Amino acid sequence: MTGAHPSPSPDQPPPSSVRSRFGVLSPVVQAAILSTVAMIVFSVVPPSVRALSDTMEAWQIVFIRAGFGVVGIVSYLSWSGLHELKSRQIGIHLIRSTFNFVGMVMWFWALGLVELAKGIAIHFTMPLFITLFAVLFLRESVGLRRIGAMLVGFAGIMIILRPGMIEIGLPELAILGSAALYGGAVIYLKVVVREETPLAVTFYTNLFMGLWCLVPTYLYWAPIDTNDILPILGLGICGLFAPFLVAIALKKADASIIAAFDFLRLPFTAMFGFALFGEVPDQFVWIGATVVFASTYYIARRETKLAADAKQVDKPTR
Repeated sequence: MTGAHPSPSPDQPPPSSVRSRFGVLSPVVQAAILSTVAMIVFSVVPPSVRALSDTMEAWQIVFIRAGFGVVGIVSYLSWSGLHELKSRQIGIHLIRSTFNFVGMVMWFWALGLVELAKGIAIHFTMPLFITLFAVLFLRESVGLRRIGAMLVGFAGIMIILRPGMIEIGLPELAILGSAALYGGAVIYLKVVVREETPLAVTFYTNLFMGLWCLVPTYLYWAPIDTNDILPILGLGICGLFAPFLVAIALKKADASIIAAFDFLRLPFTAMFGFALFGEVPDQFVWIGATVVFASTYYIARRETKLAADAKQVDKPTR
């Protein structure tokens, strides 16, 4: 009979079987899968930046990255309504986006000059700066254990940089500065998220970063050719998609569990660096990165436990 659709084979799973199989997994396993995919997606961004750095200045790359963010979020919200972008804290968004803008320009500039794996390893220090700034500016109390973990983390950076043994260049310092600025942006984020939706926070960050880049990008615009299309898509799509995967994972498991998967960025980025640019990170990068990650992971675990204990204390008794 013409025009009839063939019935599916008994051996063929129904189209929704993959989703249904994923749904029956425990939330922790789902979070683990989502986090692993997110880290792979995240790892596409550094090599994309490196490829674009051959012909573009860092602010043009940031402008492209921010443009994808603005267009992507507006396109997504056009279905459900743009009311989620309403904000009463434009000033804080502006300050936070300035931290992000300067940090991202420094980060992208440095990625064009250092080994990708080394850059990721140094950037693992961001949680250490967040903890430090939370103590200094938010007056959060930090016990001796987390202070010790911070010191261990900065010791790991010394292993990577080896001051006195090798020359520490401006790109390495720029990555450290970028991690510190991103940490400062997170401190402002703690203030903003009390009243704003995550989509609004992401939208205004990208919007203001794009505006900051507008003038230098216009004055020093580098023409885009066909060789730039693939890294631009990798930068824009993966840079926008990966945080959403992490956000979904955070709804299914504690932050400390998700934090454990952040280290996967290093081997995945190292693989891209080797495959595309012939980079082979030395043993000090791996050892130092492990020390830094272990300290930041401990801090994440400790903060999750303290937050859970606080909720337990605040829970009303019957």
